[in-house]
Amino acid sequence: MSYVTILWSIAATSALLLGVVHVLVWALDRKAWTNFAFGVVAFSIVGIVPAELGMMYSATPQEWGEWVRRCHLPIFFAIVGIVLFVRLYLGTGRAWLAWTVIGSRCVILAGNFLTDPNFNFERIDSIDHIRFLGESVAVVADAVTSPWQWLATASGIAFVVFVLDASIALWRKGGPDARRKALLVGGSFFAFVFVSVIDTQLIIWGVYRRPVMIALPFLVTLGAMAFELSRDILRAPRLARDLGESERRLDLAANAAGLGLWTWDITRNQMWATDRVRALLGFADGAVIDLDRWLAKVHPGDATRLRDAVESALQNGHDYSVEYRICPSSGTTRWIAAHGRPERDADGRPVLMRGVVRDITDHRDARDESDELRRELAHAGRVTMLGQLASALAHELSQPLAAILRNAEAAELILRSASPDLEELRAIIIDIHRDDRRAGDVIDRLRALLKRRSMDFQSISMAALVQDVRALVAADAVARRVAIECQVASQLPMVSGDRVHLSQVLINLIINGMDAIAESAGPRRAVTVAAHPGPQRSVEVEVTDSGSGIPLEKVTRLFEPFFTTKPGGMGMGLAVSRTIVEAHGGRLWAENNAIGGATFRFTLPAV
Repeated sequence: MSYVTILWSIAATSALLLGVVHVLVWALDRKAWTNFAFGVVAFSIVGIVPAELGMMYSATPQEWGEWVRRCHLPIFFAIVGIVLFVRLYLGTGRAWLAWTVIGSRCVILAGNFLTDPNFNFERIDSIDHIRFLGESVAVVADAVTSPWQWLATASGIAFVVFVLDASIALWRKGGPDARRKALLVGGSFFAFVFVSVIDTQLIIWGVYRRPVMIALPFLVTLGAMAFELSRDILRAPRLARDLGESERRLDLAANAAGLGLWTWDITRNQMWATDRVRALLGFADGAVIDLDRWLAKVHPGDATRLRDAVESALQNGHDYSVEYRICPSSGTTRWIAAHGRPERDADGRPVLMRGVVRDITDHRDARDESDELRRELAHAGRVTMLGQLASALAHELSQPLAAILRNAEAAELILRSASPDLEELRAIIIDIHRDDRRAGDVIDRLRALLKRRSMDFQSISMAALVQDVRALVAADAVARRVAIECQVASQLPMVSGDRVHLSQVLINLIINGMDAIAESAGPRRAVTVAAHPGPQRSVEVEVTDSGSGIPLEKVTRLFEPFFTTKPGGMGMGLAVSRTIVEAHGGRLWAENNAIGGATFRFTLPAV
């Protein structure tokens, strides 16, 4: 085998090997378009090799011209691949230059197959043979260059300028990595393009006679790319160590925070989980985990809710957060909080989900205990509050009871007569029924307020709630000579809440307002309760008094537990009220009025 054949075979084999490697990398990772572009260049060089060998071993001018024609197709793909590779790998290169090169090569390729013998020559009269690497090879001897060859020359010069400009731009970015790429990769591509383009143009224009060589200079670029690949291979062990160290640090940080990490490969339905997650759910080391096995560990009452949350996150692309119970093999039910985030591919399909889980059993127990203490405290507050209303409520109860007694005595007198007045007896009985219902309503309201229970959220009309509370405090207000004024907006939206607890908040605020008026010598003695639509689909309730206002130094501490401005007060009424409002998703605050007195406001989310 001749030296020429050996050298070109080496170039073809090397290019083929690199082309296969880079295309396989792209096949495994469809985002690796840089590898795809380089694979196109490498395969194009493989296609150029037989064309160049065919030119060197041609026997006639017609055969030599035909091989030139065939060479244009792989040259086109090589140039397009290099332009794409430079833009993707170096991250530089002027776009207009790139499109100029590609556009002109499209014109040249089309013209090549529409002219005879090819785009570069108008005619080829004869070929000659010269000595090259110790053997005789064919070169063009007498030919007429095509008048359109200037386009190929201009395209080649634009190609050289594009690669040179991209390499210089990358060098100017600075940094050792950028300059290494500019010098090694950019420089090798520039050397290949410069030598192959300029050499080919000089041959076509008849400046000198020698074989067309495009594939052989590409060995320089292959060497540079092989060096870059070897750097990556040499860095692989260090990167693996760094990755392992990063994983250990992440695992340590997650364990310190009480978090377990997991990843779900949706395509293969396989899940990876840290040791903490496996121990929490009761999975053995090395056991295969998928979504169904994970859901099998979830409490039956929570499995559907968890599945719905995951499916919603996959469909809408948002994060999900959910708390649910698990039943591991140990038999002890635990509460965990889970958070997950889906990832999508280029087509928008969910392919991966990452997340964390945390054991919140102790937190849930503490929260339940806190809720129980809050309920106990709220109940104690209601008992204390009703103690303040005791005399007024006793007076309110004594009125219907006294009326019932008087009506009963009157009925007894009528019945003693020889001919009782039945119509009068009917009227007396109606009065007795009315007064009985009145007393029963008072007792029912007292029973509801005194009953200790958890919150029962229902749709509530704030207008009706305000009127009920007004009726409950009316007697105390009359005894204190304070007017209770209500200003409730029409078409007020419903709120979701517990009627008893919200009544407690409103009663507490009204009593505080009446207490503030008792300490004031102002002529106006009124507490105004107003309700109107609030911001962001809420209902805002205001309780305004005509007292002397809140001392500025005490405003910030007003809702602190055990802080009070009343002699003998416990300092828990406002603290409990704020807790109740916040448990309803609202907010409670206080402010002084410009014309005197203070206003307490709270908001509740509308249904």
